[in-house]
Amino acid sequence: MNRLRARSAAIWAQVVRPFVWLDAASLRQQLVVGAGVYAVVLLALVATAINGTSSGQFYGFFFPGHDPRLLIGGPRTVRSDEWYVTTPLVISQVQQGFPRLSDVFPGGVDVSIMWDVPYREWSTLFRPQNWGFFFLPLDNAFALRWWLPLVALATAAYALVVTLWRRPVAALALSAAFAFSPFTQWWFGSGTFWPLAFALLACAAVVWCLRTGSARLRWAIASVTGYFAVVAVLTLYPPFLIPCVIVAAAFSVGWVVAAHELRWAERWRRLTPILVAGVAAGVVVVVFLATRSQTVEAITSTVYPGNRRWPTGQPALFPWLSMYAGTFGVGLRAASVDGFAVNQSEGSSFLLVGFYLIPIALWLVWSRWRSHRRVDWPIVALLAVTGLLAAFIYLPGWDAIASLLFLDRTTLPRVVVGVGLVAFLLLVVVVHRLLERRGHLPIWLAGSAVVLALANHGAVALALHRRAPQILEQFRWWPALVVILAVAVALYGAGRATVPSVLVLVVALVMVAGVVPLYRGVLDLRTTDLGRAIHDVESRAPGSWLALEDGNIIATVRESGVVAYSGAQAWPTAEMWAEIDPTGAYASSWNRYAHVNWVADPQAPAIAVPYADVLMLRFDSCSAFVQAHVDYVVTSRQLDQRCVREIDTVDGERALYRIYEVVE
Repeated sequence: MNRLRARSAAIWAQVVRPFVWLDAASLRQQLVVGAGVYAVVLLALVATAINGTSSGQFYGFFFPGHDPRLLIGGPRTVRSDEWYVTTPLVISQVQQGFPRLSDVFPGGVDVSIMWDVPYREWSTLFRPQNWGFFFLPLDNAFALRWWLPLVALATAAYALVVTLWRRPVAALALSAAFAFSPFTQWWFGSGTFWPLAFALLACAAVVWCLRTGSARLRWAIASVTGYFAVVAVLTLYPPFLIPCVIVAAAFSVGWVVAAHELRWAERWRRLTPILVAGVAAGVVVVVFLATRSQTVEAITSTVYPGNRRWPTGQPALFPWLSMYAGTFGVGLRAASVDGFAVNQSEGSSFLLVGFYLIPIALWLVWSRWRSHRRVDWPIVALLAVTGLLAAFIYLPGWDAIASLLFLDRTTLPRVVVGVGLVAFLLLVVVVHRLLERRGHLPIWLAGSAVVLALANHGAVALALHRRAPQILEQFRWWPALVVILAVAVALYGAGRATVPSVLVLVVALVMVAGVVPLYRGVLDLRTTDLGRAIHDVESRAPGSWLALEDGNIIATVRESGVVAYSGAQAWPTAEMWAEIDPTGAYASSWNRYAHVNWVADPQAPAIAVPYADVLMLRFDSCSAFVQAHVDYVVTSRQLDQRCVREIDTVDGERALYRIYEVVE
């Protein structure tokens, strides 16, 4: 017994006591500690070159055995936008020397406007995740690019939570849980993380500026917030950005209106730096877009996605089962998600713990009004924006208003980013109010939150039993996750912060474990035998290339940085399609975001669109287009065509790769 007591005392002294000190530390110290923790994690990941790319998908096509770079998990084929599109373009930028106008397609591609890749131009100042490519080895730079946006989101979430809760351990746990939500992991990328990070930073900035009397500190906070506003906007993905901005605006308005201790003139004075920073950020964005107006016009003029608008009130198209899945989001890791989601990314969501606390939120609003005749504006604003997003999903007929709010620029599966953000903010504000009260709530309130959480999961479980029983079969331990989450909800309802946040983090990590593989370094297809062969041919006699059919060949050609007529196009380049289709007869087919693929089948149509984002073109080496514009063809099949001559062959693990020269 004495030994047990001694060991407990040692644990208290070494583990618990430092955290107790942190709870009593100043806010500045707490912010520094949290940011420091995340900075150390980021530095360790960058130093070890660990990242989560799925580019190892190509390894088996070129090398035998197990990929030595793979540490945990395996490549996720569903994330093809990363391993098949963006990562090859990143490496092609390295190969070409980081031009803004890449030569991967004839006519060039302005890589500053669509994809998150490194390039040399002033706007790179607002893409901090790509700075490493200019001074670090490729593997380490890729790791920085991979993790920095996620760490920025976690840090911003921590800053807001610790400011309101003053519980550093709880803030670290909850911020990590939010950063590792199923949604962010399945949609892993800067376009997902930066809008969320900016939204949370903007919320924290409003709180800080209203609280501090230091003008210098307010201007510093506003400058950082304005900078990250530009970073978020330059992700150029409105479906994620707009819901986040709307939710952050609702929180900010509610917080400003609720600052009763300050006169309105003082509130505006303290918010002036943020308003000025917002205007400055807007000017930067306008300059950025104005200097790329032709490219913007080309993108918005495409058939797909074009100037897409989403109508209000389309509940039949809303994947409610996966969106409200809660802990059943772990099921997205199943071998098959049929009946549960269209695919893992489109079916990913958040834990939405804040929504289970809505009964408590309503009671807090009523209680404050009853006691002080004051409205709890932050909670009311968050409930209102929750209603707005719900109306966008379920209530038709108000498209004009939705257009004014730019909500029609998002889509139903992607508006979930706003739903997840407002649920997180509800959780933070409700617990903040409970910590302020330091009193017990009626027990039925915490009980109602638990009942709501259990009812949600019960409804999802019944639906899965009917539609996707394989999910329940593969994850038989799902009741344990539900119980842990229910306990966390009960503790939040009781005004606790640290223990429930740790429980939520445990649930979140279990849900997303293995979603993102871990590799040391990135697979550089330039180092494959095929990549070296392409480089040798191009070095002897530069020309234009075309890859047939196989995705691994298309990716290798792209990473080699040569001019090619195959690969993913964000929008059609005028020069390339004027050469392929000089009369514009097929413009309605190729004027889109698409993967440009070629087949040598003489029976294939000249051009086909099997999917909205896939083009299939017939290759004829003797055609006028190929004779005039194509010099080399790479394929894994023998070409039986008169106008090509085989100049090299490369042994692969699964095929013999052939390089042909186009001849008359």
